[in-house]
Amino acid sequence: MRKDRHSEIWRNRLWDGIFKNPVVKNYKISFCTTCMNRLYNLKETLPKNIDDNKNYSDLEFVVLDYNSNDGLRKWIKKNMMEYIKSGRLVYYRTEEPKYYDMSHSRNIAFKVATGDIVNNLDADNYTYNNKLKPEICWASYINKMANECQEKVLFTKGKQLRHGRIGFFKREFLELGGYDEELTGYGFDDEDLVRRVENLGFILYRWGGQYYDRISTSKKEKNVNLKVWHKDTEKANKIKSKENIEKGIFIANKGNHWGKAKLVKNFKERVEI
Repeated sequence: MRKDRHSEIWRNRLWDGIFKNPVVKNYKISFCTTCMNRLYNLKETLPKNIDDNKNYSDLEFVVLDYNSNDGLRKWIKKNMMEYIKSGRLVYYRTEEPKYYDMSHSRNIAFKVATGDIVNNLDADNYTYNNKLKPEICWASYINKMANECQEKVLFTKGKQLRHGRIGFFKREFLELGGYDEELTGYGFDDEDLVRRVENLGFILYRWGGQYYDRISTSKKEKNVNLKVWHKDTEKANKIKSKENIEKGIFIANKGNHWGKAKLVKNFKERVEI
């Protein structure tokens, strides 16, 4: 059986999972969720994720409402204002996009996040696996890992099947140029970013399945907000990514204003990035 080259590379750059350093710093962490017409998922996951990470103080949940028309704005305003007032939740809305775009939406969310560490958290994902019962919350575990390292780090669920669960020190994410916005729609956006950092010598710190659970999402749900069926965009994105990697282009969006958006923060403050 042919071995996957990328798995072999990560095998040699994989944190051994052994904590050797004391926790001397509590990093500010941002869990970033982009959402277009997925209120039915978010109203299940967001309150639970906030509660499951309540013991880590320096944490914010960033929700980017990517022009939803399913009542997301009203639900947040009615049910989540206590978290907005406390700073635990930061809600942004943009009314510009007609269709969902993975790279662009995540770039916006990561750019407006104020954490030292930014992590993607899909709307249908939980930060806690009830079957495996981790001893500490996900935010605390990420912080513990961050105290083991200083730079060139990819925080992720594992070597494969990441399901969008990846994170970075924010300064390094910005230096990488974020997600490549030439990759449009849905598919291969995460893998492109992972393969770029792989070529730049990053170390993979994995936190495993104890901090991963999700609501089952059908193909129809994944495609309903896209301009083109995601299997078509995924194929095109994979080709484009491969071309860039072969050319040695590991920093995305050079010369472009990436993550560009006009936003409203917490229902009142206008923000342009």
